[in-house]
Amino acid sequence: MDTKPKSNDAPAERLAYTIPEFCRAAGISTPTYYKMRAEGRAPAEIRLCGSAVRISAEAVREWIAARQNPIGAEAEAVRAHAERARARSRAATSRGAA
Repeated sequence: MDTKPKSNDAPAERLAYTIPEFCRAAGISTPTYYKMRAEGRAPAEIRLCGSAVRISAEAVREWIAARQNPIGAEAEAVRAHAERARARSRAATSRGAA
């Protein structure tokens, strides 16, 4: 009887991520994460013993859903961020044309 796992067995879903793991998976830098956390726009964290912090897979899914359809303060933060980006772009373009 063969008891070896089959190669087509799907790996188990992660239960939680460290902050660097989450940042790599989300495609954001760690400083961006901490800025978002300070603004209240980061996923919910789980505080373990000491200084260990994890972000649950469920919190990641909820965070992604909120980014896809922002409402309230999150929508305002997205709008403000987009306006700041447009202003930086306009400023860079005007400096280049001068």
